Amino acid sequence: MNTALLVVLASSLWPFGNGGQTVKNRYLVPAWHVDTVLDRFTNRTVCRVYQGAARKPSVSYARGTLAFAFPRSRNTLAADFRVDDGPARPWTSVYPAVIGTGATLAGTSMTNPTQGLVILPVATVTGATTVTIRSRPDDKPRVFSVGGLQDAMAAAQRLGCDPGNGFVRPL
Repeated sequence: MNTALLVVLASSLWPFGNGGQTVKNRYLVPAWHVDTVLDRFTNRTVCRVYQGAARKPSVSYARGTLAFAFPRSRNTLAADFRVDDGPARPWTSVYPAVIGTGATLAGTSMTNPTQGLVILPVATVTGATTVTIRSRPDDKPRVFSVGGLQDAMAAAQRLGCDPGNGFVRPL
């Protein structure tokens, strides 16, 4: 029997595995990762949907928004974005919709409140394949692939995640 399969089976048996209280899984949907943690005590599932490395994702979902990551030291308040081949516009133009989802900037610095994030409502990028962001006027635009997001979100919901309650987004 495959060793990886044995590990998954052993970690899912209760009360064995990692103390018996949580079950962690990672699923790969083309271009996206869906991580789930089932808390057996509360019977709640906490999810993460992201692209890139688990500890430092390049794009991550939270509360109806996508956060696009640049270096933390970069202030992205002057960032512009373009969805597919549409017109470029300031990301702050959609910030009221971001606030409406319950998501906010995590930064506490007055000089860099964004801490390198550009946050866009999912509704702004639904159906798109790319989002291009120029983090500041003197920077080269960076292209992020967002294709397959709907499939990743559907997979997350099948796994017990509730996007209305917000997924967890590491910063």
